[in-house]
Amino acid sequence: MNDSNRKPSSVSPSRNFARLTLLAGLVLSLMLPAALLIWTQPSTSATALEQPQGCVPTVIAYSQVNVRSGPSTQFEPPIGALFAGQTAQVTGRLSDNSWYRVIFNGREGWVFGQIVQTSCMQNVPVVPNPPLPPGPTPIPLPTSFVASPTVITPPQCSTLSWNITEVAGVWLISGGYQQGVGGVDSRTVCPTTTTVYTLLVQRRDGSTYQQSVTVNVNPPQPSDPNFRADAYSVNLGGCTTLRWNVSNVRAVFFWDGSNQQGVGGNDSRQVCPLNTSTYRLQVIGNDGVSRDYFVTVSIAGGAPAPNVNFYADNASLAQGQCTNLRWQVSGQFNAIMLMDSSTNSTTVVGPNGDIRVCPNQSATYILRVTGVDGRQYDNSVQVTVFAGPTPAP
Repeated sequence: MNDSNRKPSSVSPSRNFARLTLLAGLVLSLMLPAALLIWTQPSTSATALEQPQGCVPTVIAYSQVNVRSGPSTQFEPPIGALFAGQTAQVTGRLSDNSWYRVIFNGREGWVFGQIVQTSCMQNVPVVPNPPLPPGPTPIPLPTSFVASPTVITPPQCSTLSWNITEVAGVWLISGGYQQGVGGVDSRTVCPTTTTVYTLLVQRRDGSTYQQSVTVNVNPPQPSDPNFRADAYSVNLGGCTTLRWNVSNVRAVFFWDGSNQQGVGGNDSRQVCPLNTSTYRLQVIGNDGVSRDYFVTVSIAGGAPAPNVNFYADNASLAQGQCTNLRWQVSGQFNAIMLMDSSTNSTTVVGPNGDIRVCPNQSATYILRVTGVDGRQYDNSVQVTVFAGPTPAP
């Protein structure tokens, strides 16, 4: 039989099916581990879309606020702006909270802290201040923001005034509060403590600058203590009561001519003078200045009182200055003594004389004249010492 009469060989269907089953099993064994690995991995896109939990650090614009590429007006030009009511998430801040780093249109930007409202800032990290970009020297601050006067004593007030033109906006800031004001404007302020006022100015190019003035407040001076006596003249052996009322002071002392004692601001003392006597109430205010007040109680009847003229050439001195005390005594008397209350010293002097004194602090000098009947007559001079130039009369 030749090759042309042979029939072609054939493969049985059962053998083909076995081969296909083996191939399919091999493919599945390779794909299953990869499928399981993919199924167990978290979805990165789902994680990225999750919203932050809890409080999100945010700034809210009061009005139009420039967003800059760095925390300074020297980062020019701005990369955009937040308009009134718009918010931005905060990612960092400078250590003094003057600028906040925010997310703006998908990129990092900075806004000025004093013209935005903040919330949820407890955990915002402090970030380093990036270097300033090279550029022109900043425009100097204006000199048109002034306070007059700069030193007051309550209830006095001061007037803040400014004259600034060709700008986009002006705000007056004090005590954590700010208000929009005119470019040429003024305000009357009556602070009870020393206060700093800041004027925040936004130029038309969006940059800002600020200038501050300080109104210094002196402690309020004490009121007159109304130092008085129930009776200013008593019989020998008689008594009277001295009274006074003063508040908001540092200390009060009562001096009877030989002894000094601390007393209350609303207080009294009974005195029974043997001679005509002068009593002193020393009041030290919260400003540290000592002020003296006097009451004289005389004894009725007896010999005529001597005539006494006692005065100082200058009763107001700057620290380090001196003055002369002068006196003339006439009539009948037994003795004359000069007493310095600041040093508690007593000097016997003649009827006519003078002495040079250079007190370091306010002092009271008393010329005590003893009459022939034993009564004492006190005449006082108070010399006030100021920490600075002598005030104009």
